[in-house]
Amino acid sequence: MKKRRNPMQDALPLANFQKSADSMRPDVLIIGGGVVGCSVAYHLTARGCRNVLVLERNTVGSGSTGKAAGGIRQQFSHAANIQLSMYAVDFFTHFHERLGLEADEGGVEFHQVGYLFLLSTDEELAQFRQSANLQRSFGLPVEVLTATQLAERYPWLNAEGLLGATYCPTDGYGSPHEVNQAFAKVARRQGARILEGTTVQAIKREGAHIVSVETDKGSISPGTVVCCAGAWSAELGRMLGIEIPISPLRRMCFMTDPFEALPHDAPMTIEVSNTFHFRPEGPGFMLGASDQQEPFGFKTEVNWQWLDTVVEDAVRRVPAFEQARIQGGWAGLYETTPDDNAIIGAVPGLENFLIAAGFSGHGFMQSPATGLVISELILDGKAHTIPIEALSIERFASGSLLPERNII
Repeated sequence: MKKRRNPMQDALPLANFQKSADSMRPDVLIIGGGVVGCSVAYHLTARGCRNVLVLERNTVGSGSTGKAAGGIRQQFSHAANIQLSMYAVDFFTHFHERLGLEADEGGVEFHQVGYLFLLSTDEELAQFRQSANLQRSFGLPVEVLTATQLAERYPWLNAEGLLGATYCPTDGYGSPHEVNQAFAKVARRQGARILEGTTVQAIKREGAHIVSVETDKGSISPGTVVCCAGAWSAELGRMLGIEIPISPLRRMCFMTDPFEALPHDAPMTIEVSNTFHFRPEGPGFMLGASDQQEPFGFKTEVNWQWLDTVVEDAVRRVPAFEQARIQGGWAGLYETTPDDNAIIGAVPGLENFLIAAGFSGHGFMQSPATGLVISELILDGKAHTIPIEALSIERFASGSLLPERNII
């Protein structure tokens, strides 16, 4: 039997794309107006694919992106994550230049204060040493610190019970909201259209081909569909009759009032054993920890009882936090997969459908690279800047999972 050609395996020359916008027949339809979806739109339009439509059921950046903690790190245990984030660090470092933004236009606000992972067991130390060796093989300046070095370098830190840490000075944090809005703004300037307040209600396919996406604003006949729906991606999968193994999981952050007892160039600090983490945020600090008993679901109300655990962890590890006052908090959704790695690429059995979702808490930091590789898949037929084969959805059926260990 002759195998039907998958058009996304071949390059799609720009001459094949429509010269003018057609709201009902976009060359590429992106579902989801978060930072990943808008990055895809930016990268496609930057290469001349102008007939791009983004659907967002609320407003741009109103989902997980607007509630993200904003971390930007390269310290991962999975090679694909390291490479995606290394590209992002370079991109964010030259963000205004890359996007052609004026100096007074909003940008990433990238603070390269580093990431510090605190390790308290032999197993953690061994795993992070192994990861550090992998990270160094890509050229990252990662240090493995002893408990004595920790205490000397960070005198505000209570190092009791810690065996060591890893630190990368080129990691840091930025503003997910500003990045999302900048990608959307420039994508629009380059020809993309973004429809807010538009809900996908059904997806119709004929065999392996998606023929229409039905919304509450009308029917759309796309050339290619890209799922950037984050925690809501499984719902789109059900419309197509496929399983997209992404589950929503609530995570919470809390903010202090202005607080000067700690230096504001302190690194993003994460205690691996209990996931307590903090970083500077304006005149205060952002605090958080992951509730390991949190069930999957779409709840985004703050569990104020969980704040007691966060404060207890904070004061024990950084005694100066006892002087801080909590200003408020918020909750957002991780889009988790079984191995805590993203799903990026095509789906077997569908000719014109791609996924860029399931980032498990690192979507913002990997959004530049994801937009790049998705644009390459669509326009060139393959991703050639960063290898993403390990992030294919096919890994779940084959059992070839490689869980990311550096997750909070």
